[in-house]
Amino acid sequence: MRETVLITGATSDIGKEIALKLSHTSNLILLGRYQEQLEQLKAHCANSSSHFVFQFDFNDIQTYRNTFADFLLANEIQVNKLVHCAGMMKVMHMKSVDLKNTHQIFNINVFSIIETLAILLNKRLNGNALNNVVFISAILSKFGSTGHHLYSSTKGALDALMRSLAVELAPNVRVNSVLPGAVETKMSKHLLSDPILLEKLNQQYLLGIGKPVDIANMVNFLLSDESSWITGQEFVVDGGRTINIKNS
Repeated sequence: MRETVLITGATSDIGKEIALKLSHTSNLILLGRYQEQLEQLKAHCANSSSHFVFQFDFNDIQTYRNTFADFLLANEIQVNKLVHCAGMMKVMHMKSVDLKNTHQIFNINVFSIIETLAILLNKRLNGNALNNVVFISAILSKFGSTGHHLYSSTKGALDALMRSLAVELAPNVRVNSVLPGAVETKMSKHLLSDPILLEKLNQQYLLGIGKPVDIANMVNFLLSDESSWITGQEFVVDGGRTINIKNS
């Protein structure tokens, strides 16, 4: 029997790659901000008729819990696995940070997954179906970088949440984080378009800049039975960046 996987941020480049890979073996709920993009992704997935789309903007987080709960009940869906790809990056100096920016990035990167888990762990809504959760974090949760205060804070929050959930939900639910380094996505495009920065990154990343499929492969492993004795862990997938002392 095919399990159902919810992918938040499904139309992000990493989310898309995860969806395409998992669609061969699982039913999917593709969650994202733009209906047209979600429908296009669904059409490109294997077994497209088995998948659902759910359009929602996490900036409106206050209405999400009831709206998504109603969606699950109306479609009689129970979610077995969850991959949290929803995320945004804001690069700014600390003196420019305001409460609006802080709320926005925490709503999308952190509060969205807290609300999602509150739904999926509600037995009335999802029974005991949930068995596996993977967060897409970032190596910036572990290292400092000018201008990435808010983004790093949200990813650090995800990793801390992951560890506590792994303890609280064991043995029935496994919870892990994947921490990518620099990956070629729409979010990183403006950074990678700087030739000076790109040259520096190519020196730092022993295996070169990553691609979304590199992250999707790790997520697929963590959702599979091949990782059945793994929970509460942070998996760095960064092409060797964080061990390259000479280019730190």
